[in-house]
Amino acid sequence: MKKVVSIILLVLILSISVLFLTGCTLTVETTDNSVSASVDGDTTEKVDNIIDWITARIKRIFNTETTSSSSEVL
Repeated sequence: MKKVVSIILLVLILSISVLFLTGCTLTVETTDNSVSASVDGDTTEKVDNIIDWITARIKRIFNTETTSSSSEVL
C-alpha cells in the first residue's frame, strides 16, 4: 500500500513540476461567478508528451499487460 501511495505522490509532484519547468503560459480569467483557465498550444503539446512518458513508465512499473486467457469467461 505504501508503494502505491508513494507512486501516486511521485506522479503528482512530477505533474506539478512539469508546469513550472516547461515555461507554461497559463491565463486565468475570473468573473462574478466563474473562473476559466487556458494554456497556449505549445504548452499543451509539451504537457501531453510528458503525460504520455509518465503513463508509459507507470505501465512498466505495474506491468499492466493483459492476456487473452485471463480475460476469458468459461
